[in-house]
Amino acid sequence: MNKKFGILSVVFLAVCIIGFLWFKKNQKTTSHSERIKRGTIVESVYGIGALTAEKSLSIKSGVTSTIHRLYVKEGEIVKKGALLVDLEGIGEFRAPFSGTIVSTPFKEGETVYAQTSVVTLVDPTDTYLLVTLEQQGALSLRPNLPVKISFDGLRGQVFDGMVESIFSNGVDFLSRISFKSLPKFILPGMTADVAIILQEKKDVLLIPVASLELKEAVLKRNGKTIRIPVKLGLVDGAYAEVIEGDVQVGDEAVLNQNSKKKNMK
Repeated sequence: MNKKFGILSVVFLAVCIIGFLWFKKNQKTTSHSERIKRGTIVESVYGIGALTAEKSLSIKSGVTSTIHRLYVKEGEIVKKGALLVDLEGIGEFRAPFSGTIVSTPFKEGETVYAQTSVVTLVDPTDTYLLVTLEQQGALSLRPNLPVKISFDGLRGQVFDGMVESIFSNGVDFLSRISFKSLPKFILPGMTADVAIILQEKKDVLLIPVASLELKEAVLKRNGKTIRIPVKLGLVDGAYAEVIEGDVQVGDEAVLNQNSKKKNMK
């Protein structure tokens, strides 16, 4: 019985090995093709921006006090000059600008300690985007570059902006982005996908990035797959600009979905 079991085990193992080898031999790389064309290519720096209020006020007491009267609640819209809070022994505080109350963490009669925020007011109508960048991206930027802005949930809408400034805060590299207008329901604290446009070229020869391997384009001509050395210009993620090489409009580029493209430039 043990001898028979051993023979069956060897046979089973041999079948598995043969099956695996056959699978590897016949496995094909997923690929299809796309015609090379002329078009527009854009080089951009991408980042995530946080909508930030230009005007923000946090009322704090310099000493321990008690809330004698609280005139506002969270979410309330107030006008400039409106009463906000009365702190016992200190006095009343009024809104220096119109805006929305975003925080009232204490109730009337409660004790608040020194430097504790009692009421926070922001102006949601006066905002900008603060974008965090990688160092390489920050080095590429300059003021007045155009910006495209989009928000999750509003993918069909793109808003125009402009780079105001680039600066650092410790080891963080930041860019301030201005814009003409955003929908009123987009509030401070919300995040946006930001594309800062560095260069744009029109009517250039475009080849799919997925058809490039190192510095060669993989093409299909006369039923054969060939490799053509190319020199590239701008690259956007999907396409690359061909500056030099035996490539022309209408050539069939072979797209290799499983390969990784490196050193394209």
